[in-house]
Amino acid sequence: MYHIKPEKRTRASAQLITEAVLRLLEEKTFEQITITDVQRASSVSRSTFYRAFDRLEDVLELLCDRGFAEAFRLNEGTIPEAVFRYWSRNSLVLETLVRIHRTDILYNSFRRSASELEEMRALADDQRQFDYFASIICSGMMGILTAWVEHGKTESADEGLQQVYGAIGKAIELMFFPEG
Repeated sequence: MYHIKPEKRTRASAQLITEAVLRLLEEKTFEQITITDVQRASSVSRSTFYRAFDRLEDVLELLCDRGFAEAFRLNEGTIPEAVFRYWSRNSLVLETLVRIHRTDILYNSFRRSASELEEMRALADDQRQFDYFASIICSGMMGILTAWVEHGKTESADEGLQQVYGAIGKAIELMFFPEG
């Protein structure tokens, strides 16, 4: 879990840490990065790191939360379009999460972000229905993004979106019209 307080100094330290992790991910795998590496690359002390983050994976969580917030702020079409376009342009964190088998971080981040989207809330009659709806959307998008990374990101964002829409249509067909 990350603990970024609203104080200017804490936010600045968290920014230095996230930037350092992104730079380090350009040079080595996540498994090779240590807190000491982050400390040196960010120029923050070890205690400052631990005031903001419990562990290194929490930096990825913060980057995901920021990523989804940015994707939805940019409002590039539908929710799948916004998500896929953002992560296709900013795939380093996504690739890392898939490689270290921590797509749960991506999923949980998406769920937190999606719960704040009014256009999604408007589609549900109550909180329970919204929770199911959001789970379906988040699970589907995480599966598609994971498959896209695992297949080497060979499709462009638009081609990937065509895969998304085709897969959603096929899934609905198979789930609700198995004979058809």
